Amino acid sequence: MQETSRDDMLALVERQREDYLKEGVVSAAVRRDRLERAVGLLMTHEKRLVEAMSADFGHRSTHQSLLTDIAGSVGPLRNAQKHLEKWMRPEKRKAGPFPLNLLGAKARVEYQPLGVVGVISPWNFPVNLTFTPLAGILAAGNRCMIKPSEYTPATSALMAEIFPTAFDALEISVVTGGPRTGADFSGLPFDHLLFTGATSVARHVMRAASENLVPVTLELGGKSPVVVGRSADMQKTTDAIMTGKMLNAGQICLAPDYVFVPEERLDEFVESSARSVEKMYPTLLDNPDYTSVINRRHYDRLTGYIEEARQKGANVVEVNPAGEDFRQQPHHKIPPTLIVNPDDSLQVMQDEIFGPILPVKGYARVQDIPGKVDGALIMTPAEVSAGVVDE
Repeated sequence: MQETSRDDMLALVERQREDYLKEGVVSAAVRRDRLERAVGLLMTHEKRLVEAMSADFGHRSTHQSLLTDIAGSVGPLRNAQKHLEKWMRPEKRKAGPFPLNLLGAKARVEYQPLGVVGVISPWNFPVNLTFTPLAGILAAGNRCMIKPSEYTPATSALMAEIFPTAFDALEISVVTGGPRTGADFSGLPFDHLLFTGATSVARHVMRAASENLVPVTLELGGKSPVVVGRSADMQKTTDAIMTGKMLNAGQICLAPDYVFVPEERLDEFVESSARSVEKMYPTLLDNPDYTSVINRRHYDRLTGYIEEARQKGANVVEVNPAGEDFRQQPHHKIPPTLIVNPDDSLQVMQDEIFGPILPVKGYARVQDIPGKVDGALIMTPAEVSAGVVDE
């Protein structure tokens, strides 16, 4: 993907800010119109966006893309339109402290746009995580520059093509490019910067933004634990867990990353998980609703986790209802894979997995579950009720 020069991006930021200042007060009507145009882009180009995402992934479920990236983006934009006037309304405050409250002073908070907001959107939900931030950005009266992921080049190029059909470049612009463009984009003098992605990359983004004292909002990855209680209805539990794990083939920050199960129910959990998968996906390899891993790099990373677990003696259970041969495929699909009682030293227990692999560990007592695993706080029921907060 061709890089965009820093000079070109810097000039665009300055032009957007100049136009924003010239505009003055951004009325509710203008904000609502911009939100409507964003919705119009999604509805007009729905089919092309879905096809572009599928091309980028090698294969991506059409139904999933329509749900998560199209409908999932329209919802926040419509919600912003609905609440626009309320959000813009000044809020009264007490005039204190003494003696101002004795001198007839009045106080209020007036909400004003920041100016030019940068958005660095990720590859796993490339449309949703570009358009959803626009709900707040446009509702607040801001201008926006977007740097989508180079891992989804077809989708990024399409967004760069369609935005100019509905927005002037001084309202919203899309700049494309690889790591060099991303690094330069992070260092631009925005009024605010939003980044969604890996923690390792976020460190570089925040460091670059700090050079201009740009406030940064980060939405990063982690390891999302699940604790299954002894009284759980196992089939309902695994239906929910495997639904979350297999959405977008696990390439979502909300996917369960590892599960704690009572020791005596470990086999039951594995068997129930297999039934849950089979109900949703009787076949996987050619199933149009089962999404592929984004690219070869991530495919190799994920299969590396599985191979390491096998070599270190972990019980690896591949859930493959139709017994298909995944060695012969045009995409990067991986069958759902459970790693039972893995050692905490394994890489799969250290990294955010972001794929259809699920470590499962047994426990004797809830109180014995580690209090913290790689930054993820696990609380006992007593701690939850006591309001324990990890600092």
